[in-house]
Parts: sequence; structure tokens; C-alpha cells
Amino acid sequence: MPGVRLEWDGKTADVPRLRLPLQVVETANASRADRGTLSYDRNPGDGWRNKLIWGDNLHVLASLADELAGQVDLIYIDPPFDSRQDYIERLGYDTQKPEALLERIIKSSSDEGSIVLDCFVGSGTTAAVAEKLQRRWVAVDIGRFAIHTTRKRLLDIPRCAPFIVANLGRYERQAWQHATTGPQVKAYLDFVVQLYGASPTEEFQHLHGTKGRRMVHVGAIDAAVSFAEIKEALDEAASVGQPGLDVLGWEFEMGLHELVQEEARARGIDLRLRRIPREVMDPRVVESGEVVFHELAYLEVATTVRKRSLTVTLTDFILPNPDLVPASVRNKISGWADYVDYWAVDFTYGIGGHGDTFHNQWQSYRTRADRRLERTAIHDYEETGNYTVLVKVVDIFGNDTTTAVEVSVT
Repeated sequence: MPGVRLEWDGKTADVPRLRLPLQVVETANASRADRGTLSYDRNPGDGWRNKLIWGDNLHVLASLADELAGQVDLIYIDPPFDSRQDYIERLGYDTQKPEALLERIIKSSSDEGSIVLDCFVGSGTTAAVAEKLQRRWVAVDIGRFAIHTTRKRLLDIPRCAPFIVANLGRYERQAWQHATTGPQVKAYLDFVVQLYGASPTEEFQHLHGTKGRRMVHVGAIDAAVSFAEIKEALDEAASVGQPGLDVLGWEFEMGLHELVQEEARARGIDLRLRRIPREVMDPRVVESGEVVFHELAYLEVATTVRKRSLTVTLTDFILPNPDLVPASVRNKISGWADYVDYWAVDFTYGIGGHGDTFHNQWQSYRTRADRRLERTAIHDYEETGNYTVLVKVVDIFGNDTTTAVEVSVT
């Protein structure tokens, strides 16, 4: 309504915006329905890519402000109530709305090619309908399951336009650290140690806490935990006769699991690698006491090359200590594959100047209607040469696990 303003105590015209660079972690070039093709023909000539972004709205919108200012035609905010309707695409989200309703809203409020923004995408209905109606879209959510659910839903749409999956990564973590614990590294380390249920310690250089008879090491906020870093923590734990070490990290160097386990066994130490979840940055989750540090899993694949054809088979997914999985989940698991909800393959990782971005060229995943999971992916290369193949698994807890293998195509 023209001339209407919202006013409240403390409102100010100066809104601080911290513009953080988006980090593209995955590109999806072809849906499962279009496997074997790259759908670049639906990519607009101006270089636009639809965006699925995991992060806090406050930081994400500030980061998109320059790019999207004055260009968004529809901002959809989902009313926080159940539509109380029964529809086939229900995915278990309490406030999910039927696609038919979103179709009416999007059609009446935008045209083909318009930009639709949903900052609480949840189950992905807005992005899915916008995609089907050939709108451009930006979908944001703070929840990792929402991002994963939306990705699967989009990949089920035939001729889905290419889209990116992005986050604010270490930049968002650095902003969170500054706002929460300040620039002092010790304050950050103590916060994570205490959230893990351990007690901070100041006696060591590489060990930051104790939990029973286990020592705790916390990785840096802006770097992946490295082999050398874990080795230093193992040496220090061994020097004081500690039998166990838990290493907490936001990210870990790829392929280090077996290497560091060998180092741990040589020192007689029980080593566990655990992820610091993004939920640590959500005060509501911290206050609820529901922050879970999942153990780092690892996977195994087998590859076969015949001329220019590569076959990749997912052969194992290992949780080092399955006894740590809640009994309510463990009782439903009959084999390793039951832990896998989704897996994808980038057959040409690192080629074409794409750096460390994962290009999703093949995927298989479970849906409510179809719980089967293909375990073999096949790709035909156009050219001979040496390739790095990156395989990504998303488990039933929403965690990513990757491994890389080198293949030679002759």
C-alpha cells in the first residue's frame, strides 16, 4: 500500500550489511531425468545461474544485494501454518504448501524469466515450481536438510536448468566468530570445546580440551584440518599418555582418514574425527542443546576403464564407530548402503578452470516414492587422458563425504 511504513522501537535507516563472497561448492548441470546430457541450452545468455544457497538470510541477502538490487520480481515468504491439504509432493515439512498454490502465486506475480526469491525455501516448493514455470530463482535456507531436499527435488525435474549450490563458507564462520567470541582464538576454542561437552585446557599447544580420558583438538575456523595438524595433536596426546583423541573440524583435507588412523594406531591412540556442524552458528540450536558433532565417515569406490568408458561403483560407506549412531536409527540399518541418501560423481574434477568446485554430472538418490539407490555410474569420455574423478555422498544425517580417484583413459 503506497505511503504505509512499518515502524518499531529501535528501527534505523542505517542497516549494517556485511557483504561476504559466495562460495560455489557444486554445480548441477543435468537432472537425473536427463542423465548423460549437459543442459546448458537453457542457460540465459547473460550468464545467470539459478542459486541454491545454504546460510543465514542476514548474510546471504547482504551478499546478493549488489547483484539483485531492483531485479527481483517476487519475494515469497511462506506463511507459518499448515495448508491442511493432502497432495502428492508432501515431504514432511510442517508449513509446506502444495505446488498448485505456488503455481497460482508465481504466475500472477511474475513472468517467464523473472527472478523469484525464497529465503526460507524449506522443502523446495518455490524453487521447484519456479523452475517448472521457467522463472529464474534464488532459494536460501539455514538448514542443511532443506538444501539437500531441495537439490533432490530439483534434480527430479526433467530438463531442469543448471543451478549452483553455494554457501558463505569460511567467510560466514569468520563473521560469526567476530560477533560471538571476538577475535581471540582462545575464546573460540573454549566455546567449541564446551559445546562439545568437554572442559577447556591451557596446558598444551595442540590440545584444547579434555573429555573424560580423551583429549580434544579444535580445527581453525578458516582452514581445513590437515594431516600435519592431526599428527601434532597425536604426538602431544601420546607424550602425556592419553589413550584417546577427538579432532573437531569444520572441514578436513580430502583422503586423510586412513593416513591419520595409521598414525594413531602406531601411537596406541583411539582417534575420532568429528565435524563441527554449521548449527553451531545458530543461537537457537545452541540454546536447545541439540548440536551434534557427527563422526567423519569415509567411502570406497571401484573403477573400471574400458577404452573411453568409465564405470564407477560405490562399494562401501564406513562410519568408524556405528555404536555412536542413535539406537533409533541403528535399528533400521541392515547394511552400509542404508546410510547413503544420495551420491553424485564429477568425472572431470578440476578441469576447465573450475578449481575445487564439484560438477554434478551423475547422481542417484532416494525419494519417498522410490527408496532404491543405484550403485554404479557410467561415463564416456570424449578425449583420452588422465582424469580426477570426485565422488560425493550425502548420508542420512545430511553430511557430505567425498573421495577422489585418478583414472587413465586411453
